[in-house]
Amino acid sequence: MTASQLDSALAESVAVFSYEEIIGDGLYKLPFVRMLRAAYPTARITWITTRKTVYAGRLQPIMTGLIDEFRQDSGIGESVGGVFRPLPFRQRFSVIIDTQTTLWRTLTMRRMPHDLFVSGSFGFRLSDRKPPPSQIRPSHMVDRLADLVRLAAGAVPKVATGLRLPGDLTAKAEAALPPGPVYVGLAPGAGKRFKCWPLDRFVAVAKAQAEQGRVPVFILGPDELEWLPQLAEAVPTALFPEQDQSVWGDAFTPLRTIALARRFSAAIANDSGVSHMFGAADIPLLTLFGPTPAAKFQPRVTVGGAITAQEFGGRDMTDIPVQTVIERVDQLLIHPSDDGHYSKNC
Repeated sequence: MTASQLDSALAESVAVFSYEEIIGDGLYKLPFVRMLRAAYPTARITWITTRKTVYAGRLQPIMTGLIDEFRQDSGIGESVGGVFRPLPFRQRFSVIIDTQTTLWRTLTMRRMPHDLFVSGSFGFRLSDRKPPPSQIRPSHMVDRLADLVRLAAGAVPKVATGLRLPGDLTAKAEAALPPGPVYVGLAPGAGKRFKCWPLDRFVAVAKAQAEQGRVPVFILGPDELEWLPQLAEAVPTALFPEQDQSVWGDAFTPLRTIALARRFSAAIANDSGVSHMFGAADIPLLTLFGPTPAAKFQPRVTVGGAITAQEFGGRDMTDIPVQTVIERVDQLLIHPSDDGHYSKNC
């Protein structure tokens, strides 16, 4: 069977190769992992990384049914010399999908026995299947990864909504945010402060939610704990469930944030790791962008969108006005579309 003849239904084993995934990468790529399983429902999927992957660490509980085997710390592609050295293991795969684009890593991985090899590296020149010459490569990484699945499997199937979270986390999230109120999540932090919308504007949005009878819920990471007293004083009805040690104890896991986010009717976040945790929960979400490109980094959700500084003639987070954010949150919460979901055109 040639590479052009290989059908996704006949693929018994699929390998995905990447350099590594830290928490942000892992959350960002989750839609790809899910579409990969949808494309190959019966194949054994092996995730191979040069270094470590969070999919075999903090996110492993939600990998059940998605990834069957991890080969992390493989060393494949660790150095240019690896192109000529023996591979650490040799296993034949029906399909290998190379998700990174460093040429010598691709050359190294391509030596792994395979029936079909798909890679965007070096303009798809090393890939057994290639997109049409006229196709423009999309900006968003998830779209680029989807193109690899499309080339390998022939199509990108519809992915069922909802990740399977551990039951104890779901129960604890419900204990922290009991049924009844309309919870609106706010994540004012980001890895870099230049990506943060001013804190007083998050306060203004939170107050507007409280005036509407909704409950503002702030999600604060370790680097934002200094903001808690100020936020609690400014918005007395706000909740801070991440800091409730009586429910969670001391240990942190991003799955906790995803479980809490599922209790939200809508949420607002900066371009940050938390925005992708909210995205993994697939809740109505607004993500705020200043100097970073929304076209590349926006979380993928069924309902929601980005608000960018460029819409208002600038590129800094301070260019995004409070009233616009308040109005678009209201649109998420008040204006359902015909299918019962909230409007995407917010």
